[in-house]
Amino acid sequence: MKIAVFCGSSSGIDAHFLAAASALGAELARRKHVLIYGGGRTGLMGALADAALAAQGTVRGVILHDFIEMDVHHRGLHELASVGDMRARKAGLDARADAFVALPGGLGTLEELAEILSFRKLELHDRPLVFLDVARYWEPLLRWIDAAIAQRFDAPRVRDYFAVATSAQEAVDACEEAIASR
Repeated sequence: MKIAVFCGSSSGIDAHFLAAASALGAELARRKHVLIYGGGRTGLMGALADAALAAQGTVRGVILHDFIEMDVHHRGLHELASVGDMRARKAGLDARADAFVALPGGLGTLEELAEILSFRKLELHDRPLVFLDVARYWEPLLRWIDAAIAQRFDAPRVRDYFAVATSAQEAVDACEEAIASR
């Protein structure tokens, strides 16, 4: 299975977030899943890819040309697709993935998640999405989704579009179970 992971690339992130990214990378490799991600070498992106590679996993990235010129790309990947803009990057991640996992991140991660959730709502795909809720990071977003449902901006079925996990093992289990139940 090919699992796209959305996550932050900022430096200076707390160690527990980096540990969760490393655990997910190692778990994906251990289970022989292909990691698809944003192609960076810093922050959670770097920890995720480094751990998957260290565990002999296959890692593929999709990154902006500009990020390669800024020299923030990971040089040890099995494949690194270079694209011209963020729309092409999101499309490249989407096209390569059987499932999605969201580690903590900032606005870029939120943008990726919002598109995958919107496309699910529009029935453009039915692939699993799992929030890996490290240190309750995703709770404010999950509360916002509940508020959108309560105020009838979204239907209750939106909650079925994703799962929430608190460990790398749970996140990969949720992806595997969702794919198996199709």
